[in-house]
Amino acid sequence: MRKHHLITWATVLFLSGCATIQQSDPFYQQQKKKLALAQMLIEENKIPAAKEVLSSLTKEAKTKGITDEALFRMALLDLEPGEQKIATGKAGQDLDKLLSDYPKSQWRTHAAALKGLLDYYDLAVEERNSLEQSIKSLRNSYSSLKSMNLSLARENKELRQGIEKLKNLDLELETKKKK
Repeated sequence: MRKHHLITWATVLFLSGCATIQQSDPFYQQQKKKLALAQMLIEENKIPAAKEVLSSLTKEAKTKGITDEALFRMALLDLEPGEQKIATGKAGQDLDKLLSDYPKSQWRTHAAALKGLLDYYDLAVEERNSLEQSIKSLRNSYSSLKSMNLSLARENKELRQGIEKLKNLDLELETKKKK
């Protein structure tokens, strides 16, 4: 029984020591302050400055709970309006890094969902571009066919007129032969 209590207390002290070490680590505290600064800059709509702070966080030593959140926020800020793949490319890279470097991150599920949406968006944009090219090609074909149809209609009319003339000439010849 005593041995069981001793193991329990040792485990509790060990685990609380890990949390205390991280909380008292000056580098961790510095990174946490930088993340708070970035969040404040985002709230104040100072996006370029926030991107700069978040970028520095992602380039420094990996800090669990800080760097992964910085990557996720950076991905959100890297989304750009537009329909080209470049609009989602940098955000996708940030999310890929988060997913590969931080498999147990609390941001993983959000990152995976957002990455899936970005991939689907890129695919939809590519499909739409492909469809637009097909539509353009079909319109060109339609114009060409319409032009050919008009040309054939004119030729057809000329041929009918020629046939009518031939009939008339044939009738005239027959009437002249009978006379």
